[in-house]
Amino acid sequence: MKIFSAVFIALLFIGLQACSDQKDAQTSKNNTQFENSTTHSISKIVEAQGPIKNSVLDELQQGRWELVMFWATYCHICKKDFEKLAEFIEDNPSLNLTIIGVVTDGLESKQKAISQITSRHLNYTHVLTDFDHSNELYQDITQSRLIGVPSQLLYNVKNELVSFSHKAIDLDVLEIITSE
Repeated sequence: MKIFSAVFIALLFIGLQACSDQKDAQTSKNNTQFENSTTHSISKIVEAQGPIKNSVLDELQQGRWELVMFWATYCHICKKDFEKLAEFIEDNPSLNLTIIGVVTDGLESKQKAISQITSRHLNYTHVLTDFDHSNELYQDITQSRLIGVPSQLLYNVKNELVSFSHKAIDLDVLEIITSE
């Protein structure tokens, strides 16, 4: 029964992912932590120049589901995804899920990204980089091109990639998968 459930859940998530076609990263140049004055939570900002694989994968925590979300400050769907995710996490406090944001705007848009992270209460790690380096990471991990944002990578509690998607997140499927 457990195998059937796992297969069913995997097929549900795979059904959501788009059909489409891993380099050591240099250490991030600068890490910044700031306190969100509204929620008093700490956000971590990692500025990554060059390949970003280690900057992202070093943030994965053993024993937790990890959702790596590729987003941009200009992306309205991304903003809605983050709002839905924040509400989802708030409504499910026992959920064993961590989010890592990958901002694809480039370091020149750092202040705009920090402003959105703060105003939207996105109190988790965000890696600031550009689209080309995000695409390099995504391709290295998935063997598929990063078509655009939003896009996600989902890792299980053993830090194994279990799925990826080029679409807005389906919270019902995410809840089913992470509750197993």
